[in-house]
Amino acid sequence: MRDDIRLTIDGEDFTSECESVEFGLPRVMYEEGDGRDRVLFCGPAGFQITLINPTDRARALADGRYATRTVTITCQGQQITHPTRFLKDWTTTDGTRKVFGALAWDHDRDAQWVNEPQLAQA
Repeated sequence: MRDDIRLTIDGEDFTSECESVEFGLPRVMYEEGDGRDRVLFCGPAGFQITLINPTDRARALADGRYATRTVTITCQGQQITHPTRFLKDWTTTDGTRKVFGALAWDHDRDAQWVNEPQLAQA
């Protein structure tokens, strides 16, 4: 992992628990069409993280989206924190192990990402 990236999950240091971290703040896209035309709608900002070649401890985070964890990434003096659910652990055809996580969905509120106001500030 790059020397300037720190990964903290639920207050525990996971920096050395994977070879590298890929992360981003994508927008969710929705498409509607009537057979001739299509309209794209941009949904709320999201968060995604992929741990590359994680240790067994990091792989254990992938519980199928049940536990919401607080993930903090620090890089080049910047820091971002998001509530995250780790969804899947798999091995690619070239043997690379990966764990994928995404912004947690708040099931207690109607159609809301967890901490939506926090995302607007990010």
